[in-house]
Amino acid sequence: MRELRAVVSEHHTAVHTLTSALLGGHPTSTMARECGIEISDRYRVIALAIPSHPDESNPILDAQVVARRKLRRVQAELATRCDDTVLSLLSIDGGTLLIPADHITEVALEELIAHLSQAARVPITAAVVTAPTDTVPTAADQAHQLLDMVTRLRSVPGLYHFDDLALEYQLTRPGPARDCVGSLLDPLDEHPELLETLQIHIAHNLNRQRTARLLHVHTNTVDYRLKRIGQLTGFDPTQASGLWHLRSALVARTYRR
Repeated sequence: MRELRAVVSEHHTAVHTLTSALLGGHPTSTMARECGIEISDRYRVIALAIPSHPDESNPILDAQVVARRKLRRVQAELATRCDDTVLSLLSIDGGTLLIPADHITEVALEELIAHLSQAARVPITAAVVTAPTDTVPTAADQAHQLLDMVTRLRSVPGLYHFDDLALEYQLTRPGPARDCVGSLLDPLDEHPELLETLQIHIAHNLNRQRTARLLHVHTNTVDYRLKRIGQLTGFDPTQASGLWHLRSALVARTYRR
């Protein structure tokens, strides 16, 4: 058992070193041979956010033990579904996955994130960028920035692609334009309930019933608040043009402070 543990530990250490090297843009051919892993030409670089399990806040349980068990379930699910093709650096609250692009389709990747959520028993949010091996470090930065943006917007858990949110990503770049767009929501500063309503309404695909349920209010209250948002900002959230400006302002505003 000691020999087996030593071999497994040595392999895991080598894989982690290889993953770190890829993410750092360092040469990996020698380490790859030592690990017995073939380096792919392209990777799906995935940033993961794993929320706390409800039991982690249970005072009668050890939060660290619960968190470690959650992480082990995720790692076991990865090993089962991806074999040795996936490279990962994970902690109890998330991390980075590298999966050869030709080993998994986009549909299969969405299914994988769903299975990881089931294994963790919490809804996982992920962002993916597909890139050549030599640009993995840049892709990882983009994936984690995209994940940060999705988290700030309190979007529903799931898998997000960089291509689908390129406009929102661009709005988060520093500069006077971002500050100007973010200021469109300044009239709502004294009405936090309106800002919360707008954020939840957009995050849940403009579903009035779901917005009302999450806010614990009647749908008529949601309608009134949306109308009031339009009056205060000058942009009607029930119209396409107004909604575009409000969503853009919401994205920019989350990075202004």
